[in-house]
Amino acid sequence: MERRQILLGSGTALATVLAGCSSDETDSDSSDDEPPAGNNGDGNNGDEDNGNDGADSDASDVPGLDRDKLKIDSGKVSIKDVNKDGDKIDIVATTTTTDPEMLAAEVQSLSRSLQKAITDPEAFKAELNSVTWMLKKDGARVMSFYIDVQWAIAYINGEMSEDEFVQTVLDTADETP
Repeated sequence: MERRQILLGSGTALATVLAGCSSDETDSDSSDDEPPAGNNGDGNNGDEDNGNDGADSDASDVPGLDRDKLKIDSGKVSIKDVNKDGDKIDIVATTTTTDPEMLAAEVQSLSRSLQKAITDPEAFKAELNSVTWMLKKDGARVMSFYIDVQWAIAYINGEMSEDEFVQTVLDTADETP
């Protein structure tokens, strides 16, 4: 009788241990051998399309654009996000001001930054048609404007002065008080 209780007790303990082990093995097997959730079997787990890294890596892969040089020397505006969508780039920046005159002055700084970032104008022009900027303060849109790539190339090539370029860009501005 004691022998049966010992066997029964050890069988229960063994079953409990095995259940725990098989559960651990299943978890580790799924993370090592099974494709992650959302993988459609083609080796693509969707990282390129989820907006986490895909958008920034796309923007950094634009021929003729050096993403690292797309910086603003300003205490009033800083770039937060750069996304490539087809033949356009969308840039979201934050600002510390809502004053239209100050924002207009910042466009000059943005134009210089864009000029430095476009390292190969011909390759850039072949890839894109426009660059859209959206300036936000505390999450609310303050101003947005559009830059046609043809204008940027004309400015870079000296066919358009900085003042002409800035005024052309400002003509597209949509200010929100």
